[in-house]
Amino acid sequence: MVSSYLKRSPSDVELEWDICGSRRRLITGADGSPASIHVTTMSGARPHFHRTTTEYYYVLEGSGRLMVDGEPVPLEMGDVVMVRPGATHHAEGELTCVVMGVPPFDPADQHLDA
Repeated sequence: MVSSYLKRSPSDVELEWDICGSRRRLITGADGSPASIHVTTMSGARPHFHRTTTEYYYVLEGSGRLMVDGEPVPLEMGDVVMVRPGATHHAEGELTCVVMGVPPFDPADQHLDA
């Protein structure tokens, strides 16, 4: 029987590095979820886009900006930004964010902006 909930703590998952910085994938598509949730500490983020995924960035701590299609979006603790599919984006500054993807993050849907 499948449980009616899933609880996961950051210490339950490995720290990994990608084009945005370091992250812990808390909920993924492999969990049967319609969304993915990970906590990312932005560092040296590279411009990229997703063809199908909408991303939501909720700032847990720090400040900086999210560059979305060349437009700077200032960010500070408590802010949330929705980035639509196809929009080239990357974060700048000292930020730790909860990033939610709908549908769930798929590495094949992450494209570097050339």
